[in-house]
Amino acid sequence: MTIAVRAAAAALSIACMSAPAHAQAVPGTLIQGDNDALDYWLPTKQRPDGEYTNGLRFSLTRSVAPLWGRLVPGVNGCTGHETAAQRCLTTEFAIAQQMYTPNPVLNNPEMPAPVPGNRPFVGWLHGDVTANIVSARRLTSFGLVAGVTGPPSLAEPLQKAFHQLIHQVDPVGWRYQLGFEPAANLSYTDHLRAVLASSGDHDFVDVLPSWSAQAGNARTSAYGEVIARAGYHVAHPWSPAARARAGASDFGVWAYAGFRESLVAYDQTLDRSYTKNGMTFSVQRIPWVSSFEFGIAMRRHSFMLSFGGVRDGKEYQTEFSSHHPYGRVTITIDHH
Repeated sequence: MTIAVRAAAAALSIACMSAPAHAQAVPGTLIQGDNDALDYWLPTKQRPDGEYTNGLRFSLTRSVAPLWGRLVPGVNGCTGHETAAQRCLTTEFAIAQQMYTPNPVLNNPEMPAPVPGNRPFVGWLHGDVTANIVSARRLTSFGLVAGVTGPPSLAEPLQKAFHQLIHQVDPVGWRYQLGFEPAANLSYTDHLRAVLASSGDHDFVDVLPSWSAQAGNARTSAYGEVIARAGYHVAHPWSPAARARAGASDFGVWAYAGFRESLVAYDQTLDRSYTKNGMTFSVQRIPWVSSFEFGIAMRRHSFMLSFGGVRDGKEYQTEFSSHHPYGRVTITIDHH
């Protein structure tokens, strides 16, 4: 696949949602796309086309806390006028889809059956609701994720439509995808922020440590993460009041890099086995997985755009490579 064609396919997949790294706590709209065709820092032939191959996420965040806000007495929905010491509440509603494919089955239309040791084709379509408790220094989030795998995830028709559009081989391997199964998770995430260099309400360097745990029949895991950002007028990552104090029409640009270490006890995309032609296929998941991320971002008025990459470590023993890179584009528009 040429650079132009792969880029067009990735861009189209993002536009079709008109997918998650961090909570979107600021009231507004988020559109996020992950795709291994966006690895522009790699030569074309080294860009993967499998494993976690595509992700889409669309979310809306509002300054409301229906029902759950009663559990946080004395704290109201965010107005954008809170002081640095005050807390406020927002709620994020999202829909997302992730797509996983093995290597090299995807590009071989003559493959009569899955190859032992490869991960299965998986589509995961889900809706998310996240409750955020926001302050200038801390973001605490409680999330509920619920969705389905199998044909109702719509991963098969979406990928086939893209391949037909760009005149690629039809990915017949979706007949081996994991079957329909409802799944759900509960999660808890805590983010902190330390500003290392600033001038007035404008920040130039900050560090964002976080930790999270989730449990359910979709995924049971925990992680610790730290991200560093440096640049000109670095936007606050989650406080609408802090962004307002920095100037609604302000311009900022910055670079970021981060490291995450995850402990995975269960992952439905790897731990569920599947049987075809009288044979049962499964993989051996690796519990400890390291990830790196990096990129650049800019903000102007209420619009923010970031582009970067993620490099996930090996997730199962027979994985084709020791790591899997993919690109990520995120667009957010604040609501005032």
